[in-house]
Amino acid sequence: MEGPGRRRWVLVVGVVAVALVGAIAAIAAMQVNKPIQSNSSTSSTIGAGSSGGPAPGSGGARSTVPGRPTSSVATGAPSGTAGQASPGTFEIAPPQLVSTEKVCQLTGEYDKQTSPPSPTVNQTATNWGLVGTDNGFSFEYGGRLWFLFGDSSPTPKFRHRDNTQNVPLRNPGDNDSIAYSSDTAVDGCVHLAFIPDAIGAFARPNVLTQPGQAPVTLRTNEVPEAGISEGGNMYVVFGTDNFASNPPGGSGQPNGGPTRSVVGVALNGAQDAQFRYLYDLSTRPNGKFTFVTLANDIAGYVDFWGADAGGSSYRHSPAYFARKPADELGQPGGLQYFSGTDASGLPEFSSSEAGAKPIVSDAPADCIGEMSVQWNAYLGRWIMLYNCADDTPRNPRGIYMRLASAPWGPWSQPTTIFSTKAGLCAFIHRAVRPGQPACDQLSAPNRSDIQGGDYAPYMIGRFTTGTRATSTAPASTTIYYTMSTWNPYQVVIMATTVQG
Repeated sequence: MEGPGRRRWVLVVGVVAVALVGAIAAIAAMQVNKPIQSNSSTSSTIGAGSSGGPAPGSGGARSTVPGRPTSSVATGAPSGTAGQASPGTFEIAPPQLVSTEKVCQLTGEYDKQTSPPSPTVNQTATNWGLVGTDNGFSFEYGGRLWFLFGDSSPTPKFRHRDNTQNVPLRNPGDNDSIAYSSDTAVDGCVHLAFIPDAIGAFARPNVLTQPGQAPVTLRTNEVPEAGISEGGNMYVVFGTDNFASNPPGGSGQPNGGPTRSVVGVALNGAQDAQFRYLYDLSTRPNGKFTFVTLANDIAGYVDFWGADAGGSSYRHSPAYFARKPADELGQPGGLQYFSGTDASGLPEFSSSEAGAKPIVSDAPADCIGEMSVQWNAYLGRWIMLYNCADDTPRNPRGIYMRLASAPWGPWSQPTTIFSTKAGLCAFIHRAVRPGQPACDQLSAPNRSDIQGGDYAPYMIGRFTTGTRATSTAPASTTIYYTMSTWNPYQVVIMATTVQG
């Protein structure tokens, strides 16, 4: 652990040279789309530097992300273009971890990792009436970088006015929040402005429905999951109908998941957090996309990666893939679900969600819930991040990364880029229990027996940097992403450098 007053935590590992990069790039070929079917680990230490390559802030040579599409999340990606191999063409090598570090605490009033606690750059309690929150999926819209936060706890008062969950501006069940940033680089942290309500505190998003349509509730663990810009509109997928966390007339389970996902479109340029319901995306018991992440590709599709989030499947799902023509995103239907590959390894798609086949599974158990996927121009690969509770010698519990040449795979084996244990007692609270004394000052007194954790690793494509492979060096990239810590109930910015 770093000493008092230092604000950064760094996980450093040895670097393994990647000799296969040139060979893999040479093999990659144009992907071919099949017609739609009608039915169908290295040891880690905590330290102050990194080895084998530039870490964030080290001054190593990097360039900005080239060729960012104008109507997409920050790193829209090729799909159906040269340089992407068909599934089954070759085995994708897993990423080689160089370093991972906590950059800053994005939300909350104080970062309690330091002694004494230091004010956060956003001081969200003072400036926005927000004590704590989680998630933080980000995407580009209207020249701004937008963040979708989950269950958000308000301060009792804001500028001498009531701000509790029982006032008319709030939802008694829970509140979410939406913020944006104009930052073009991570200079210490990311500066946020939240969509405000009538008293200037953070506004809770609301999804408006027509008479006869099922309401879209946004209570505990019913949150804005992912967003995207398309055709001048902001589209957001919301998870709702979480009956485990919000049972009628009773206390709920904090870790239940939504059983229905819906697509909404922002009204008034998203300036008042009001959305209009468009259609259901996925619904249990057969839904496989009740948790989703989104990205554009240059072949004219919006890509969806999904997981089954409801009931016992919450964070115990494989991953699935679907796509939809981008110009049809505002209309129901039209999803094309990846249903496997043919004998030559070419992808096949089904018009039925029931035909969707997993693209990623984990051992000893499926563990996917919150995840993010983006194209990385430096590696020439799709990157997938997700939190996984599996704990094996090869992959300790924590944040997993996989790589692929096509959005449906094949995906590499996972690499743990952040280990939960490495964060405990540093910026993730270790529960105080008999025989396990306090090792940090991170928790509120009434939550000291609650173990923190790491989840919702959402990449921030705007800030991705890297270098492409050369004849003498492998490709390298540094990605930035939000990560939630549960206790403290906040969102941090992480940075990970990998070679691949």
